Amino acid sequence: MSISQDTLTGVQWHEPVEGLEFGETFLGGIASTYLGRGRSIGYAVYFTDRRVIGVRMRLLTQALLAPYIVVICILYILTLLEIRSTVPLFGFLPLIVIGVDYGLRIPTRRLSERIVSRRGNDIVRSLRGKKNFEFSRTEIDEFLMKSPPPGLSLGSKGYLKITPKSSQVHPLEIKIYGWKQGQKLRDLVISFSSREPKVKALEYP
Repeated sequence: MSISQDTLTGVQWHEPVEGLEFGETFLGGIASTYLGRGRSIGYAVYFTDRRVIGVRMRLLTQALLAPYIVVICILYILTLLEIRSTVPLFGFLPLIVIGVDYGLRIPTRRLSERIVSRRGNDIVRSLRGKKNFEFSRTEIDEFLMKSPPPGLSLGSKGYLKITPKSSQVHPLEIKIYGWKQGQKLRDLVISFSSREPKVKALEYP
């Protein structure tokens, strides 16, 4: 059987992604320090046309934040020892701690976010590693999402709740601490849930 060149026109060939099933299409994913599950931050969520997969980035995030934590802890210890010192400089230690904390937190978080996001782009490595959860399309009853507000709102966060059809499996919740990350995750949920067979997706106002 021969296939003409005209027949091939318009056909889109997709590079196979290692770790996916035959015929499975990768829709996209997000890895960020602004996502988390439980008490830890650093999480990745991947969507294919058949599955939703969650991967923890906790160890990588903790390793990146370790120098910042060490510096702050040392300064706090020095502050506690302040009352035993007569050196005038030590009277300013509480202010120094606050200043260093503020000065290091933002660049450290940005650097961590950049590295975690880059690590998350290595789809093959992420899918080969230990998965935190994996649901097929037919196992999911619904998505419920609440996006965090735009801008810097201290203490406010959103979430993505995935409820399985099986009553023996507990719903899981992914915390969202950034508006941009919430919007990207929202787009991925819409792309996944709108494909056949469709999955119910709700958004909390």
